[in-house]
Amino acid sequence: MYAHPTPLLSPGDIFPSLPFTILTSPTRVARPSAWNPPAGRGPAEFKRIYTLPGEAAQLQPGSRIETQQCEETLATTRVVKGMLLTWGSQIESDERTIQNQGRVGRKGWLAAPIFKISDIPQNSEEEDPLTRARVPLRDLIRQNRCRDNFYLPPFPEVQGGEDHYVELRRITPIGVQYFLDSRAARIATLTQDSLNELFSALLWSLTRAELFFRPVTCECGREVPIDVRFHGQNFDAEPWE
Repeated sequence: MYAHPTPLLSPGDIFPSLPFTILTSPTRVARPSAWNPPAGRGPAEFKRIYTLPGEAAQLQPGSRIETQQCEETLATTRVVKGMLLTWGSQIESDERTIQNQGRVGRKGWLAAPIFKISDIPQNSEEEDPLTRARVPLRDLIRQNRCRDNFYLPPFPEVQGGEDHYVELRRITPIGVQYFLDSRAARIATLTQDSLNELFSALLWSLTRAELFFRPVTCECGREVPIDVRFHGQNFDAEPWE
């Protein structure tokens, strides 16, 4: 399931702490405030909040939220473990650009949050896609039969480790600097087979279709081999013994 992370950042890498953000309505823009605090309060940065679209006319200069300049906004953020999903060749291309330009800028990579299975209430149930029976959600996730989750057994070399799952409905672009700063802190990465299973689960979650990486059984009872391989993956990671 797991391998040691390589020096290269790759899809399937597991990070200990990433910020996952959702912007809820209404959109609230933060602009520097001209208000000066009373003397003696020390250095501080104050922002004025404008709620859009109602207060858009008050933004001076005008709103940049629909331009390449963008705007600073208020959002809800949770910091948890996360799995990098951006394709390896894109990561390598971005890292070369960053090295050449000497700055990260606003580049972002895709990641999905990772949660503990124990956080799911024990009485939470969903329909089993095979039997149509109501079964505990925890069991469905552990069997990888829950469409929007990917199961992760306890991480290697973690005392008293718990099992987790990747939440595929909350894939988020995150600033590249977060990944670069945590390169050395990665917990593990997925093996080639596990990464293929992850992409299969992701396809199932997004399209309700399935992509198989192992032999399938035809109606005649014989197994039909399928050799599907994604190009551009990092296959140099050493499996965890």
